[in-house]
Amino acid sequence: MNPEVSSGRRRAILALLATTVLIVVMDLTIINVALTPIQQSLDATNAELQWSLDTYLITFAAFLFTGGVCADRFGRKLTLMAGLVVFGAGSVLGAYADTITELIVWRGVMGVGAAVVPTVTLALLMSVFPPAERPKAIAAWASAAGVAFAVGPVLGGLLLEQFWWGSIFLINAPLVVVGLVLMVWLVPESRNPAPAAFDPLGVLLSIAAVGLLVYGIVTGGEDNDWLAADTLGGLVGGVVLLVVLVVIESRMASPSLDLGLLRSARFSAGSGAIALCFFALIGAIFITQFYYQAVIGFSPMEAGLLMLPMGIGSLVMSARCPGLVVRFGPRAVVAAGAGVMAVSFVLTSLLTEDSPTWLLVVAQLIFGLGWGCIMAPATASLMSVVPPAKAAAGQAVSQTMRQVAGALGVAVIGSILGVVYRSGMEDSVEVLPEALRDEAAGSIGGTLRAVEAAKLGDQAPALIDKAVDTYLSGMQITMLVAAGAVLLAAAVALRWLPKTAPKPPGPPPVPRPAPSEDVDAPGARA
Repeated sequence: MNPEVSSGRRRAILALLATTVLIVVMDLTIINVALTPIQQSLDATNAELQWSLDTYLITFAAFLFTGGVCADRFGRKLTLMAGLVVFGAGSVLGAYADTITELIVWRGVMGVGAAVVPTVTLALLMSVFPPAERPKAIAAWASAAGVAFAVGPVLGGLLLEQFWWGSIFLINAPLVVVGLVLMVWLVPESRNPAPAAFDPLGVLLSIAAVGLLVYGIVTGGEDNDWLAADTLGGLVGGVVLLVVLVVIESRMASPSLDLGLLRSARFSAGSGAIALCFFALIGAIFITQFYYQAVIGFSPMEAGLLMLPMGIGSLVMSARCPGLVVRFGPRAVVAAGAGVMAVSFVLTSLLTEDSPTWLLVVAQLIFGLGWGCIMAPATASLMSVVPPAKAAAGQAVSQTMRQVAGALGVAVIGSILGVVYRSGMEDSVEVLPEALRDEAAGSIGGTLRAVEAAKLGDQAPALIDKAVDTYLSGMQITMLVAAGAVLLAAAVALRWLPKTAPKPPGPPPVPRPAPSEDVDAPGARA
C-alpha cells in the first residue's frame, strides 16, 4: 500500500479508475445499437459489420497479458495512461472512418488500448488500498464493469437520436482527456519493485496465441462452420502456441507471465467461475438484444433501456457483496449468485412474443442481482493469492480467461441458435426468391430484411410468424445452455472457493540475523 495516499484521495482514485473501466467495457456493447446506421452509411456487408464488433474483442483479449506485464515492469500509471491515449486516438479516428475497413482497423486499435485497463486499474487499487479496504474497493471496481454492459446501449441510443453513428466512438475522447488529467493529479505510480527480466518472446507468444485462439472462436461462431480452414487454423494454432508459451515460461526462474498461479485452486476456481458466468452473460446479452428488437419490435433505444435493470441489480449486489462475504464466505456468495443467474436464464427461456414488459424487466433485474454476486468475491478470492507487486500480471491471466470465455459465449451460443433457426426455416423460405433464401434462413434479422425486399404481400405474415416461433425455440435452448454454464460455475465455487473470506498475502518474511555462534567463527576472531 502507498502510505502517503489519504482516505479521501483513495476514494477519488477509486471513482476515477472505476469510471475508466466503465468506458472501455461500455465499448463492447455500445456499438450494437449503431449497426444499422453504420451499415447504411459505410455500405457494409453483414460479415464486415460483424468484424467491426469482433476486432475489438480479439485485440482486447490478445493484449491483456502484454498490458499486465508492462504495467508491473514499467509502471502501472504510465502503462494505463498510454493505453488510454491509444484507446482515445482509435476512438476519434474510428468516428470519422470513411469505409468499413477503416472502422475495423480503428476498432482493433481501440482494443489494444483498452486491454490494459481492467488489469492495470485493479493492480493500482491493490497498491493504493490497505488489505482491510480492498474487498470494498474491488466490489466498486467490479460493479463498474457490470453497469457498463447496461449503460452502453442506453448511451448509444441517446447519441444516435441526436447525432451520427460516429458519435458513439467520439464520446470517448473527452472522457479520456478528463481521465488523463485527473490521473496525473491523483494516482501515484507503482510497479513491481523486483520485476522479472523483460521477456519479449513470452509477450509475442501470448499476443499471437490468444489472438489466434479468439479469432478461431469468432470465425467459427460467425459461419457456424467449425471445420473451415481459417477456423481450425486459428484454434489449432492458438492452442499450439499456448502450449509453447506454457513450456517456455515454466522453465524460467522468474517468468514475466506467472502461469504457475493457475496451480492455486483459489486462483483457478475464482477465474474459472468468472469465465463460466461471463460465457453465459455475453451470450445471453447477444440473444436477448435480437429478441427485444426483432421479436418484440422495440427500438434500439427501448432495447437499451431494458438493460438498465441488469445494471441496477449488479450495482446493488456488488455494493453489498463485501458484507455478504464476511458473513457467508465467498464460496456461498458466488454459488448463490450463479444460481440466481440460472433462474433468470430459465425465466428468459419461457418468454414469448406476447410477454409483458414487466416480466422482461424482472428477468433482467434477477440477471443483474446474480451477476453482482460473482465478480467482486471471485476476484477478491483469486487476487488474495497474488502478491500486490505482481497484481497486474496476475489479473492479466484471469482477464484473458474471461475474454476468451466471452468470445466463446457469443460463438457457441450464437452457433446453437443458428443451427436451430436454419433447420426450422429452410423449408419456409422457399416462398422467397432464390437469391434471398440463404440470408433469410440464417437469422431472424435476415428473414425480416428478405421479407421486406421481396414484397411478399399476403404470404409475409405467415413467414414472419414462423420466424418468430423458430427464434423463440432457439432462444429457449440457448438460455438453458447458459443456465447450465452458470450452474457449472456454482459447482466450481462450492468445490474450490474458500468457505471464509481469504486474507491477502502478507509481505515477504524479513531475513533473520545470523545465529550468535557465527560471532565466534574463525573469521570473526581478530
